[in-house]
Amino acid sequence: MEIFGDERFWAWVEAHNNDDPAKLRLAWHGREPWIDDAVRQIECRRKYRRKLQYEISYDRFYFPTSLSGEQSTGDELARIHAAMIPSGAHTIVDLTSGLGVDAMTIARATGVHVVEVERDSVVSAALRHNAGVVGANVEAICADCRDYLESVPDGRFDIAFIDPARRDADGGRVFGIRDCEPDILTMLPLLRRKVRTLIVKLSPMLDVTRTLRDLPGTTDLWSLGSSTECKEIVACCDLQADISSDYEPDIHAVTPNGEISFRLGEEACAESRYGTPMAGGWLYEPWPAVMKVAPWRLLSSRYGMVQLHPNTHLYYSPGPVSDFPGEGRRILEVLPFASSVLKQLPRRYSRMQVAARNFPMAANVLSRKLRAKEGYGAPRLMAAIVVPDTPVLIVLKGQ
Repeated sequence: MEIFGDERFWAWVEAHNNDDPAKLRLAWHGREPWIDDAVRQIECRRKYRRKLQYEISYDRFYFPTSLSGEQSTGDELARIHAAMIPSGAHTIVDLTSGLGVDAMTIARATGVHVVEVERDSVVSAALRHNAGVVGANVEAICADCRDYLESVPDGRFDIAFIDPARRDADGGRVFGIRDCEPDILTMLPLLRRKVRTLIVKLSPMLDVTRTLRDLPGTTDLWSLGSSTECKEIVACCDLQADISSDYEPDIHAVTPNGEISFRLGEEACAESRYGTPMAGGWLYEPWPAVMKVAPWRLLSSRYGMVQLHPNTHLYYSPGPVSDFPGEGRRILEVLPFASSVLKQLPRRYSRMQVAARNFPMAANVLSRKLRAKEGYGAPRLMAAIVVPDTPVLIVLKGQ
């Protein structure tokens, strides 16, 4: 694309980088053929400055569409993906490259030449340009990944990375593996001929057990998340291994304060202790990525904590547990769920952050009953069921 080498285009983007995009679009409408394109660069740089900090540090990194930035893997997750590449891999392909952040990060981390396959010609041209801008050892191919795989020799790649699009033809969100594009389950016979190991990025909405059943040969499954959400599931499948039906993959939950790994058989055999929380102790809630893979008994046995109830995934410890994969807060009070308590609480705590876990009343309903006002650093009220089946209100120290 000629725009990549247009000095006036890039000079305009740099000169107006701090201006209001809406005002720029109005003021410059029709004055240059590339104005909308240039304004998009400014908008995307602002919108994705944290998500794509490394790429945006290069002045001429180009966003072919706004959607490409939205759907792109962020730098932090891309580094985690790159760490999944086993040592000794010499041939790597990203079959659904998009903006190319995963492929370029993998190339930078491994030192291996990576082939990027993207079927959209505009996005593919941007890939080629951006690879040159950041100095990535990648090769951009404009093709449908299925057609491309058919064109290469059998056994061509050690590793294939794929991130199927989770939107249908009408733009609606889809989650099932078969509903995404491309459908990797249909592609499995082709992939087995061309690829040794497949790393596939999947929706966090998928059921883990069903995913393992759908993807035979899975050796590792990762649940990746932040303090507020599970962002994605990633499966690593050995497409050439003769894995028996009773093989158990390693399951990993990667969280803001570390990683927990286990196998389903370990969870099934683990013993969970149950107990009630007490004032002065600590209440812990697993991070969303941990909740996704459900190691409920293991959390109790590994960290020496008691679970409040089989269906209440909260854990109690008399003291702080520094390496627990979740958030912990000191308990100020443990109160019965009674009308008299509900009347008194608003007088004692003018501000509260209300949450509910395995509780007969939704958090928003309880919050309205308490006329709770939220505020930074306010105590948190956790409504939960504890053993045997008792509803309680746990007041936690604010943060």
